Amino acid sequence: MPIIDEVINTIKKQIAKMLLGKKYSDYVDMDVVYNPDEEIFLITLKRLVFENKINEAEEFLFDRAENNPTENLQYIAIEFYTMVMEKSDEELAEANFDRSEVTTGVMDFREIMGLA
Repeated sequence: MPIIDEVINTIKKQIAKMLLGKKYSDYVDMDVVYNPDEEIFLITLKRLVFENKINEAEEFLFDRAENNPTENLQYIAIEFYTMVMEKSDEELAEANFDRSEVTTGVMDFREIMGLA
């Protein structure tokens, strides 16, 4: 496995542990299957991150968590925050976002979803 993949997997595991807490061990063995609506939502989040509209993407995620939460949304959040952490410091600064905001965002998401 290339070093980049290892780094991304490490980041993903850290975010998953932070988000899921004790349920993390279930996630490791899980093959998440998204329904079509969740797939479209994830694609939209990814597009916003690729466009460096991270704050807009996070608001989109929180809005979904408040208004249309599903169990799979927590796994979508893991994907989202992993993508954000893959960004360079310069890209994050351009997006008016900071790595420390990931921890805050994950904790806020946990609270909205009732995972805290």
